[in-house]
Amino acid sequence: MKKFIFILTITFTLIFTFIFTFIFPVTSSAFAYTKYPSHQNGYDYIVVGAGSAGSIVAAKLAKGGESVLLLEAGGDDSEPAIKDMTQYYNVAFNPFSYGFLNWHFVTQEQVFVDGTGPVTFNLPQGKTLGGSHSINATAFVTGHRDDFNYIADEIGDPDWSWHSIAQYINQLKDTLHTMTYAREQVGAQSHIESAKKVLGFTYRKDCTQGRQNGICPTVWTGQEGSNGGIRSTSYGAFVRPLLGKSKSKINLVSLTFHRVDKVNFDLNDPSRAVGVSALNTRTNIQTEFTANKGVIISAGAYQSPKILLLSGIGPRDELEAHGITVRNELQGVGKNLRDHYGVSTFWKHENLGVSSPFLFNQPSLNLFGPEKTQATTYQFEISGGYGSVVPLKATSVGEVLLASANPEDYPLIDPKVLSTQADLDMLVTGVKDYLLPFFGDLVQKNIYSAISISPLATEQEIVDFVRENTESKHHPVGTAKVGTHDDPFAVIDNNFVVIGTDNLRVVDASVFPLAPSGNINTPVMAIALLAADKILDD
Repeated sequence: MKKFIFILTITFTLIFTFIFTFIFPVTSSAFAYTKYPSHQNGYDYIVVGAGSAGSIVAAKLAKGGESVLLLEAGGDDSEPAIKDMTQYYNVAFNPFSYGFLNWHFVTQEQVFVDGTGPVTFNLPQGKTLGGSHSINATAFVTGHRDDFNYIADEIGDPDWSWHSIAQYINQLKDTLHTMTYAREQVGAQSHIESAKKVLGFTYRKDCTQGRQNGICPTVWTGQEGSNGGIRSTSYGAFVRPLLGKSKSKINLVSLTFHRVDKVNFDLNDPSRAVGVSALNTRTNIQTEFTANKGVIISAGAYQSPKILLLSGIGPRDELEAHGITVRNELQGVGKNLRDHYGVSTFWKHENLGVSSPFLFNQPSLNLFGPEKTQATTYQFEISGGYGSVVPLKATSVGEVLLASANPEDYPLIDPKVLSTQADLDMLVTGVKDYLLPFFGDLVQKNIYSAISISPLATEQEIVDFVRENTESKHHPVGTAKVGTHDDPFAVIDNNFVVIGTDNLRVVDASVFPLAPSGNINTPVMAIALLAADKILDD
């Protein structure tokens, strides 16, 4: 009898698992299960990607009275490790336990300017509600005001200037939970003193006001918890509070497991987007969702150009090589890939107390400099026994290409890492003149001992260390950059509209012509707020 009950239980479990997994896909608005017809219409806007930018645009448009469909290729963000900021390395880099949260992109083989290689780089990108904000380090770094003023001057739109963006930075602070740890961090005073003594960096209490030069406390999007930090994402802060609201007030639907393959256009007006074609990856059903007012692509610097290319928007030779009809010839789609590349060092810490709610549970600080030039040429991330040097003005420029016309295939990502001598020299100089002297001073205080590279390393040893340890800092931008209509590589205009279309927009890291000075998540969220305002005004 027990054997019969066991077999019956297993049978029913398998049946229900099949039904709820493959027949009824998840809608994140209530984590309920609903079957959708193969054609959906009635939305004002469709937003592709529920990451840092897409979540904000969708929420703000919905609050502005528009009906919005937010499509996410990944699943929900209910995995407990997402919330736990001390699990950052696991959710971002552990494919065995948390691979379902990640796209797991890998670069094409890279060869450095000095012949080092070939090597490949893993490129984690979030595949879940919240996008990469659900798996990244949650750093709240705004960039330098000149990053935005440069764009504003280039495109002739003051809305992109720091004066305008600063209001959105403050709005993010009010909506997202942010944590700041200053001098009160246990052990941080030693770091601050060494930065001032060895590097000449002064202490700056707040680096989120458009001025970064100096040493300042790390700011995260999260809250303090009993055992560490609790992650806060743009999806959780902006979208989730609106879901389940009365439809008379808010009309926002968030669907998971829907991979958008291409944008659809009006047969009588090829410049007007009318919706998207999306595959429900749980049921393998293709659905044509329609939008009455416009489509916003917020799939990130790797995926947004892929969707544009599959939709017939991009360089003619690439589209024709894959048999894709050219709808709108734009040379810049997928080009101008920029990123930050750096080198990390690890140290055995001694006599240093617990203070930070983040991964290393140690004092966490950012150094921007060199301070004497008032230019943010480098970012140095310091957290306990971890230190990294990140040149912020890399000159290497890569590209994102289609592997084929099949939406299943990942894009070909060729960032051309350290393809210029200037970038290699910048990394070596950053390690030699800044990072090692900084840690060397701490070693003299018996706070640290080196376990990755000695502060007394020779220049050749430093060069070898850089060659062997260079890594992406996962700040990809530029593949659908903003520009004027006479810029041959511009993809969007100052209102985020894809050039040559009426109502197709890209809003994410793709639009930055150059990488901002530091972690890019906050600048991406800020321009998403700007984009939403421009769309509502339009």
